[in-house]
Amino acid sequence: MTVLRLRIHPVKGARGSDVDRMDFDEMGPRFDRRWMVVGADGVFISQRGRHELATVRAKVAGEELILEAPGAGAVAAPVAPRGGRVGVRVWDSELEVRTVSPDADAWLTGFLGAPHRLVHIGDDDVRPTDPVYAEGHRVGFADGYPALLVSQGSVAELGRRVGRPIPAERFRPNIVVSGDEAHEEDLWQRFTIGSLAFSGVKLCTRCKVTTIDQESGVRDPDREPLRTLARYRHLKDKVYFGVNVIHHGTGTIRAGDPVQVIERGFIPGA
Repeated sequence: MTVLRLRIHPVKGARGSDVDRMDFDEMGPRFDRRWMVVGADGVFISQRGRHELATVRAKVAGEELILEAPGAGAVAAPVAPRGGRVGVRVWDSELEVRTVSPDADAWLTGFLGAPHRLVHIGDDDVRPTDPVYAEGHRVGFADGYPALLVSQGSVAELGRRVGRPIPAERFRPNIVVSGDEAHEEDLWQRFTIGSLAFSGVKLCTRCKVTTIDQESGVRDPDREPLRTLARYRHLKDKVYFGVNVIHHGTGTIRAGDPVQVIERGFIPGA
């Protein structure tokens, strides 16, 4: 097996993009979900409530983060902001992080139609992963774990069951690997990509974000693929697709790198 695609999502909830290489620091893929949009109350904003976030392109260019969206133009913000500290909440996590820039806040406020702010989690900010599944690790603004992996075999099988192709982007993965066997990643307790070691710690529960087209921001009229997943990937009132992984140490992986499974076994949710 090899790595087919690598994707980063600089701003939580905004559109992702493919990259040729992915550098892992202590929190996960560098530049992945290190920025986040919050409302006036400091609570994160996602596609669950604002589908149009899918149309926001976020890319890192040198020392700047560029945000652009159809009809809204673009705005540049510093990659290493020095704004004031503010309290934010991501699910059950409450922490203080830095604001980014008034220009970015004004752009988001205009695009979303209400006061919003862009915030950044820095190297010195500590947000732990869930100790029940991955004690002793850190994460940025991702929902709970540093990276998400899916296999092409799983994506293909889902599309077969739906009756039409379902893009892997619907699941907002960081790593897409080759392989014909559907959902084999459900049992990857330990594996390597290139020279970097990983562990699968928890299968990923899926929500209505999977029904949102990641190009247009429009929700699937058939509620796919969530409807089909509920028929064959359902367990205790939740559906699962892909595996949340943690990395051991820092390093770089690249598209085309070999994937070697070291140990298979039970992963919660499997």
